[in-house]
Amino acid sequence: MLTQLVTGSGTVTAKEQYSQSLPEGQKVKKVLVKPQTTVEAGQALIQLDMDYLAEKIEEKSREIEKLNLQLEQQKLAGQEDARTPETAQAQIALNNAEILLEQAQADYDQAAAEYENLANDPPAADSGQTQDSGQTQDSGQDVDQGEGPDTAGQTSQGGNSSGAGEYEKWEQEVQAAKDKMQSAADTLNSQAISYNQAVEQYELASQNEANARQNEEKKKKSNTLTVEGIQVDIEGAQAALKKLTDIQNAEGIVSAASSGIFQSAGVTEGDVTAGTEQIIIASQAAEAKGLIDQVDVGKIQEGDKINIKFSGNTDTLEVKAERFEQASAQETSSKEEEGQAGSGGMVWYGQAGEKELKTGTSFTYEASKESGSYEQVIPLSALHQVQGQTFVLTAEARDGILGQVYTAISVPVTVLDKDDKSAAVKSALNNKSLIIVESSKYVEEGNQVRLE
Repeated sequence: MLTQLVTGSGTVTAKEQYSQSLPEGQKVKKVLVKPQTTVEAGQALIQLDMDYLAEKIEEKSREIEKLNLQLEQQKLAGQEDARTPETAQAQIALNNAEILLEQAQADYDQAAAEYENLANDPPAADSGQTQDSGQTQDSGQDVDQGEGPDTAGQTSQGGNSSGAGEYEKWEQEVQAAKDKMQSAADTLNSQAISYNQAVEQYELASQNEANARQNEEKKKKSNTLTVEGIQVDIEGAQAALKKLTDIQNAEGIVSAASSGIFQSAGVTEGDVTAGTEQIIIASQAAEAKGLIDQVDVGKIQEGDKINIKFSGNTDTLEVKAERFEQASAQETSSKEEEGQAGSGGMVWYGQAGEKELKTGTSFTYEASKESGSYEQVIPLSALHQVQGQTFVLTAEARDGILGQVYTAISVPVTVLDKDDKSAAVKSALNNKSLIIVESSKYVEEGNQVRLE
């Protein structure tokens, strides 16, 4: 039969703990309760500095006022500026160019029509004048023979002179009409170029206007987001101001949120809180909490009985292990500072029946447990280990020159379990084996030994 013995230390702790946060950014005037004092829910624990609180309320009020001004300023900045569209001037120029082009086209059409009409309507030829001219040429020899021929010849020359003048005048008018048409064509071409340029300017202005509107839309959206951000800041500042006024209405008193034993405030007088400090209140029900070294983890089970001895007291108290938790880094580090194995340990919790325990009391403990029955159990002092091989030495009787002597023989064993005194093994040993448990001298296999 083996007995597992586990020893360690621990403290009495509250079975439950309650924590409450202190308001951020407040100056502590006084801690009203000492640690380990029993308090009731609603009892005053801490008095905050009311003058300091008033300053904070004033600062927060000014902050809200400033944010409201920023909000109004941002709303004004978000209003669209009055402006003339980029296309306004270009539209006027395009309209004028279109009118001038239409006028030039009409002038050209009119000039071309006048030219066509003149060109296609030359003066009509006089047939009588043409015959008289021929007769004059045919009877040229008879001109000197009488007055008749002379009179006829004069009449013919007057007709030719009149026809030539009309034709020449017509040609001049046709040329003038042609020149007018050409001038109108040049003007039309010039106006067409001006119109195309006006169209291009309008298209460029339209693109600039679209870009301007897009930029205005981005600016408007950005302004909207800025306004919303300021509104969020205002809401946050108003919520913070409400917390401050609530503290002021409570006259700067921080009260206990639950009944129990006041452990700590997390602050001292004159401190300005960061918002991370915690008031700790423990329940009045207490329990023992013991640290188990890593090498002993698993040796204490739920329901096992543990004997604890309080510091400065020789009496022992029996508690029952109820639950287990992983040891915190702080607990294991403190154990290592004491020179004991602490890394990876566990803690056990147990209650002492009807006995009332006082939180904060230190104790040591022992827990023993039978680990079962084995066929072969030997003292730990009989075990030897060399190069990873475990064995025992037995004294075997042999006949020698001087009679019967005992010689040390090595017998390999497999350790199944062990406690602080004995080991359960599996081996070729039997009830008649003489196991060497201790010796006044160093013994190894083959040495002669003397039994006592």
